[in-house]
Amino acid sequence: MKRTVFLVMVLVSALVISCNNGGNNSQRLPFGNGGGMGPGNFDPQAMVDRQIEEMDENLDLSDDQEEKIREIMEENFENMAAMREEMQNSGAGFEGMREKMQEVRKEQDKKMKEVLSEQQWEQYQVMQEERRQRRGQGGFPPQN
Repeated sequence: MKRTVFLVMVLVSALVISCNNGGNNSQRLPFGNGGGMGPGNFDPQAMVDRQIEEMDENLDLSDDQEEKIREIMEENFENMAAMREEMQNSGAGFEGMREKMQEVRKEQDKKMKEVLSEQQWEQYQVMQEERRQRRGQGGFPPQN
């Protein structure tokens, strides 16, 4: 009897899960379904939310700073997405795109520096370096 009840519960659970996953997909994001960070699953809004939350914890952002930084980051993701699409459509190499992305990041840093106080900016730079280290990127080599 217990075994039958258990099997029924498993089947009902599986049915509920499959119904939820097969629902309305009309809100799909252009980067994937947002279910993770793997290929095709990139959700830029979730990434911005996570970065803002991390920055707020470490830098104690004001509401005004948070709003401005959110705009900067969203603009940056749009620019990066446009560059990726351009590279895929044109068949251009990764090195050309890398240089353009470095320029976009420099522009983002310039805007961030305008929003943050001097102390916050210094801490932000430390956060960025830690993030690069976690991803296994020691940063970009100096440009000569």
